[in-house]
Amino acid sequence: MATGTETTDDLVFTRQVAGAEDLIFGFGSTAQIREGESVNITLINAGTIPYDSTRSVKAVLDELLLAQAGA
Repeated sequence: MATGTETTDDLVFTRQVAGAEDLIFGFGSTAQIREGESVNITLINAGTIPYDSTRSVKAVLDELLLAQAGA
């Protein structure tokens, strides 16, 4: 008997190659048509690339720049 997040089903992960149309740099998001359906794509920037579980790449770079400036 499975409860909560437990499952007895096998999980299958499929890796797909990312193409240039999958990697869009900028701020915000945009819609793309994938297999006939509109999906929302988050644009890639330093503020959305995770560095760790709590900070983005931008946050870490900001911390480094502040430390270098003596702040």
